[in-house]
Amino acid sequence: MATTNQVNTLPSFVSSPITRHYYDGISDDLLTAGAGQVGLMAPTPTATDPENPTPAEIRKATILNQYKALVDLRPQAGYGTLYGPAVPGKFSIGCSDGKVAGKEYIAYADDGRGRQNVTMMVQIPDNFDRNHPCLLAVPSPGSRGVYGAIAVGEWGLKNRCAAVYTDKGTGNGIHDLNTDTVNRIDGTRSTAAEVGKDANFIARGTAEMDLVTYNEQYPFRIAQKHAHSQQNPEADWGKNVLDAVEFAFYLLNLEENFGAVSEKEVFKTITKENTIVIASGISNGGAASLRAAERDRQGLIDAVVVSEPNVNPRQLPDSEGFSIVQGQKIFPHQVHGQPLFDYITYYNLYQPCASADTTLAFGWDPAKRKPESGSFPAGKPGRCAALRSAGLLKSNTLEEQIAEAQKRLNDCGTLESTNTIAHLYNAAFVYAAIATLYANAYGRFSVVDNLCGYSYACSSGSNPPIAKTKAELASDFQASNGIPPSNGTNLINNYGNNGAGIDFRYSADDNNNRDEYLQGANCLRQLATGTTGVTADTGSRLTGGEAAAHFNRVQAGIQDIIASGDLQGKPVIIIHGRDDALLHVNFTSRSYYGLNQKIERESSKLVYIEVKNAHHLDAFNQLFDINTQIPLHYYLCQALDLMYDHLKNGTPLPKSQVIPAQPLNSTGGSVLTKEDNLPEIDSNLTCPITFSNDVLNVPECNRSWRV
Repeated sequence: MATTNQVNTLPSFVSSPITRHYYDGISDDLLTAGAGQVGLMAPTPTATDPENPTPAEIRKATILNQYKALVDLRPQAGYGTLYGPAVPGKFSIGCSDGKVAGKEYIAYADDGRGRQNVTMMVQIPDNFDRNHPCLLAVPSPGSRGVYGAIAVGEWGLKNRCAAVYTDKGTGNGIHDLNTDTVNRIDGTRSTAAEVGKDANFIARGTAEMDLVTYNEQYPFRIAQKHAHSQQNPEADWGKNVLDAVEFAFYLLNLEENFGAVSEKEVFKTITKENTIVIASGISNGGAASLRAAERDRQGLIDAVVVSEPNVNPRQLPDSEGFSIVQGQKIFPHQVHGQPLFDYITYYNLYQPCASADTTLAFGWDPAKRKPESGSFPAGKPGRCAALRSAGLLKSNTLEEQIAEAQKRLNDCGTLESTNTIAHLYNAAFVYAAIATLYANAYGRFSVVDNLCGYSYACSSGSNPPIAKTKAELASDFQASNGIPPSNGTNLINNYGNNGAGIDFRYSADDNNNRDEYLQGANCLRQLATGTTGVTADTGSRLTGGEAAAHFNRVQAGIQDIIASGDLQGKPVIIIHGRDDALLHVNFTSRSYYGLNQKIERESSKLVYIEVKNAHHLDAFNQLFDINTQIPLHYYLCQALDLMYDHLKNGTPLPKSQVIPAQPLNSTGGSVLTKEDNLPEIDSNLTCPITFSNDVLNVPECNRSWRV
């Protein structure tokens, strides 16, 4: 590899010592922590001392838990045959166990104050192709820690690329106010005073209330980084990805790797000019990569391939807007492309009622958050009754209220094909969790603000909050997704139990309706509408006072995270499941694609691929034993292959299209196959997506097929 005249220097934003570990690919490795492809399906091992796990034990458990959180590991879904660490790809050979030997580096990006401490991690496999270097940038999905995207980084490692990860400032940092303990970068815990600026996250109070006083009034509460950092991390997601890429180039060009030594200086041999750089990611990670491409003025990123991105597209003026057409349905400009906070707070109001008569017979105990025998209701009839009492539903019988709640949700621009999956998401408290967290994040609220009467704490049933044990706190870094309810940390209604607090799901209104704290859900909704009603054109405007001030703070934060749609002509592939009941296609990928077509026009290289019978959370297919949906992860890997082929060999990009994937329950097979269930991208079975005359046409693509 030729040497350039660029001296390799440490980026100024790297604010902590860089830790380095080598993994031999046998006892431990970069991708599976030594478990291998088969071992990933086994239970995650516990630490010898669960109260004081070692950094190595934490890393192993974290990798295994976070991989499982993204991927459907059932062989019937294709794990081990269609995708997985040992499954060969178009450009990778694969190996018997999927283990990858190599070096792993970790450090913080920050301005030196320790307020952000964005975790970055770079993995350089032993077989890195220095003659054809490539780099896969993978920000974490959701609010997960830096290992949260390990299942996506897999593609890079399998293809002899380095993989660079970032937790994008939302990483799973947990400050237990009861013990005043926090996480270090490796997941170990100690007191905030001992860890100091090296903490993943330390909560801060406000001028009105410090943490000590808050802990006295609200004991056993827990602060989460994404919710309570007061940074609105999402505003910097694009920057975080670009910083991580720059950090990766620095590490690749160390003397111990591929830097060229000349006298006392080390020069770069791996540069942006000779390296293929693809930014990827799922959900929040996908949005971060799109935002990085929009702000990439240095040309660090060559292309983007993302899946179900949480992207909030810029709203065009009515005179410049476009509509979305799917079959006989028309979604006008005023309906699609709403920001996440708008539709998630609407779902948080009405989905518990829409799901009230749904029983999940395959069994899952939401209190323990793990599979159990038996069945349980996905929603709350008490929410329906409470909505009716509050005048937010007009119907009188439970059956009519459920139907009305469902119609309200679909009338706001969502697809009816998402309705069944939404019952599962509601059962897992996805809507309540995200609505609460993002309100806090966008408004840059402190944990002491108790926004809308919510807080986070451990609790048991309908009892007041209790202290988390040392072992439970130690496991949070490994197993939590960073968005309570998660790993035993619950979403608390502070008004319950006469002000001592209660798990929100056990809340009841004045009429003794188990309403899952409708008062709090309505408060969050008002932060989206700016009115006392559930839509911007109902109720009265919030003027003056705390509610109006909170609304203004949240709305200012939302403006900081809006995507421009200008990808600067970079080739981009977006994959999205049509049945996504969290990041609905009309609000995210479809709307973003249309916005990009309006802005970049003929220079656009954005490809949008919508997959039927696929939703947001592949791991839920395994958790709930779902055979009506296919794993979207399979198509993300295929899209990465296509993009790599385009960048390396000049092959054409695929067209925008709908893929009519067929789940197991429709074909009667015992395992998903390419022949019976999963058409290839650009096969003659797909249906073209087109944009012309200010109309985005997404065909139904109702094809019955068998190759």
